[in-house]
Amino acid sequence: MKRIVQTVICAILFVLPYFGFSQSTYNQTTDMDVNGVFIGSTYTKSQVEAKFGGIPTKYWSGMSEFGLEEEYYYTTNLFRFSYNGIFDTFNIKTSYFSVYTAFSGGIKVGDNISRISAIGLGTPVLQSNGTYTLLRGDWDDPLIFSHSSGVITQIRFVTSP
Repeated sequence: MKRIVQTVICAILFVLPYFGFSQSTYNQTTDMDVNGVFIGSTYTKSQVEAKFGGIPTKYWSGMSEFGLEEEYYYTTNLFRFSYNGIFDTFNIKTSYFSVYTAFSGGIKVGDNISRISAIGLGTPVLQSNGTYTLLRGDWDDPLIFSHSSGVITQIRFVTSP
């Protein structure tokens, strides 16, 4: 009996971090990726490093009530993994990383904002603060594009809690 209780407790503790993530929109893999790393999917440190081209210029990790939280910096680009490795946030400022790679190679910093529509991702909406946002499907969180004269200078995505 003691063994059964221990097994049940271990199972609950293993699954518990995922309940927090499942309350957000991204409780499963989405079609949004960065260089083949998909929002909502779980990755280990070695998998992230393999996909993003090696050891990051800066790495941070810590534990929260939801499990392991990690941040990878590749120069000025930030990628965040929460809830024990679930990819949920990025801030891209260089042209090395592409978003939505399945759509004709995707979009990246340096592309014209019109490329978003041209490759079939939808029409970005100009916001009052000068950024463009793109919502796909029933998502609550937009992909955000900063630009200069129509050329993308930054691509951001943050999962809401």
